[in-house]
Amino acid sequence: MAVCPHCHHKLCEGDVNNDSKVVALSIGSLLMLLSSMFYPFISFSSSGITQTITLPDAARILFNYDSELLGLFIDLSIIALPMSLLIILIPLHLGLLQTLPEGIARRLLKFTLALEPWIMSEIFLIGVLVSMVKIMSLADISFGASFWAYIGFVIMYIAALAHVNKPRLWAHIKPATPIEDAANAKRAIDQNIKACHVCHQLCKEDYCPRCHSKTHIRNPNSVQKATAWLVTSVLCYIPANLLPIMHTTSLGDVTPSTLIGGVLTLWKSGSYPIAAIIFLASVVVPLAKAFVLSFLCIMVAKPANKHTKGYTKIYQLTEFIGKWSMIDVFVVAILVALVQLGNLMSITPGLGIVFFTVMVICQMMAAHAFDPRLLWDKPKNKHSENKA
Repeated sequence: MAVCPHCHHKLCEGDVNNDSKVVALSIGSLLMLLSSMFYPFISFSSSGITQTITLPDAARILFNYDSELLGLFIDLSIIALPMSLLIILIPLHLGLLQTLPEGIARRLLKFTLALEPWIMSEIFLIGVLVSMVKIMSLADISFGASFWAYIGFVIMYIAALAHVNKPRLWAHIKPATPIEDAANAKRAIDQNIKACHVCHQLCKEDYCPRCHSKTHIRNPNSVQKATAWLVTSVLCYIPANLLPIMHTTSLGDVTPSTLIGGVLTLWKSGSYPIAAIIFLASVVVPLAKAFVLSFLCIMVAKPANKHTKGYTKIYQLTEFIGKWSMIDVFVVAILVALVQLGNLMSITPGLGIVFFTVMVICQMMAAHAFDPRLLWDKPKNKHSENKA
């Protein structure tokens, strides 16, 4: 296993062949995902009226309330993208990359690896459980066969991704080319060596010799791009908290609910752990991510010191937890799909949830745009490197 001597981040492991495991887990998770789409997912019963939904209903009902973009995002992130990834992973680990023309194989693998950050099946599952806690005191809740199938899908999907060996897949297209005299430099930048951000091949050319992606010493305009995404996310954060994320109708009386209002309702009802989770994921984490990324953008101008390793770890944590703020989006989607009992009780989406979704996506893009290697560079070189 290769480890960075500066931040101790794992660079690569041994060439382990997990092809059979990935194929088996991918087939199993794909079957579970398909099974979760055609049977009852959750049933909601109140005053003798029962509402049953399937998994696709979570997005379909949002379309009925003119929330097309939100419905499309949910369809893509919990059904379409994971299904596409699993369907592609199976032939990739059966040797397809070695039989396809190099150009097609290269584009196919790029596309496959680009899907992973936008798949949020596990977050959706947590959102379902949180939404059940919110309404179980109002009605009887029962889980259908699709719900248990979806749990099986999430478990096997995570296991399949954990066994994917990305360097091995790229080696099927073209083995990594060693760089002469690379070992003589303390850092790659000292020898003008670039690391491809797609396949991680080290090279000195302007284009990666393996995946043909544009290469840079450092991500161009990294700080400027991250700052732009952060400003946009902050602008969206304000209406996301001020505007209602959903409207609850009970016996003809319509009550709007904001993010903070939902947390307070859960807290007053005694659901302290769930209230804490929602508060952290939807209020504290977005603010913390904005402050952390802003702080890192400022620290880029400072020389590296004994705290730089800690800054890098904080960045890695921020990038990892970025999409978990989507829990509230999925909570609203489930509640809107499930609670549709006319004037007796119904929930409709509010404009605040749209701003919240855009805010989380902008923060994910900000974390992706920021190049943490700038934290380790010499101040006099940072300006030129940031534009390289």
